[in-house]
Formats: sequence, C-alpha cells, structure tokens
Amino acid sequence: MEEQVLNICVGGTFSPLHSGHLELLREAFRRGRKVWVGLTSDEMAKRGRKRPVEPFESRKAVLMNVLDGLSRERSVPYTLLEINDRYGFATIPEIDSIVVSEETEHTVDEIDEERSRKGIPPLKRFVVGMVTDRNGIGISSTRVASGEIDVRGYPLDRSSGKAMKGGLKGDV
Repeated sequence: MEEQVLNICVGGTFSPLHSGHLELLREAFRRGRKVWVGLTSDEMAKRGRKRPVEPFESRKAVLMNVLDGLSRERSVPYTLLEINDRYGFATIPEIDSIVVSEETEHTVDEIDEERSRKGIPPLKRFVVGMVTDRNGIGISSTRVASGEIDVRGYPLDRSSGKAMKGGLKGDV
C-alpha cells in the first residue's frame, strides 16, 4: 500500500500540459488526502524562458479540468493557487509533502531551508521519474511547444501537426 500523507503540494507552469505533468498530478492525488496545486503566474512563467507560455487563465482552465477529474476519481479535494516564486505555498506549515520531478527535486532543498528558517519541519519528498517517449527521450513542454512531439510524446509530422503513426525508433 502506498504511503498517504495529509497535505501534499505540486507546482508548475503546466504549459502545455503533457504526460509528464499528468504523472506528477496523479502521484499527488495517490499520496495526499488534500492536494495543493501551484500554478505559476504569468510573470513567473515568463522568467528565464525564451518560448511563449499560454496566459495564466488558459493554463488554469486546462489544469482545472484535469484536477476536477482526478479529484472525483480519487475522492481527494484540491486547492489551486497562483504562485509567484519558487517556494509557492510550500512554506505553509500544514503542507507536509511535495511531489517533484527528478529535474526539479533540487528546489526542495531550497524550500526546506526556507521552512527551517521559519521553524517548520522539512517536506516529505515524492520524486517522479522522467516520463519518456518511445525512444527514451524525456517528454517536455519545450519539445511539445516546438512541435517536435505531441503531449503524449508521439512525434509530430511538422507539415500536418498530427502525430505520426510510424517512424519511431524500434517500430516495425
């Protein structure tokens, strides 16, 4: 049986929302009795990125659709909040756990340092491995936004924008 925690958080830009994000969210709903989801503000989402990011309200609508389904499926409530910095609301004392990807696990060290300064215990970490396409390459928002793959990791035919049926390494 999987360990369940009281209040678990997960955060991101979720633009575009893809299979890797869905795995993070599923893990949060599997583990938590309540899930706190941080969605980066437009200002934060644009920091350090060269590619365009969908507006907050568009990202929020797509994300809420997914969260509503997971909440119904698992009978777990959630709260969706806008975040403006890397700590988000992870420094709130009632939050006891966090779900992160392998690529973002290092940020939990910074969050835990901030929690320590506030006299709050460190977060329990649940780290989700990189979701990869059939060639073993990580699915990322950058690859999806560039038109290389779709949100499930299937390569796109650049002329039509549709997922290709064949042509993947190892396909017969």
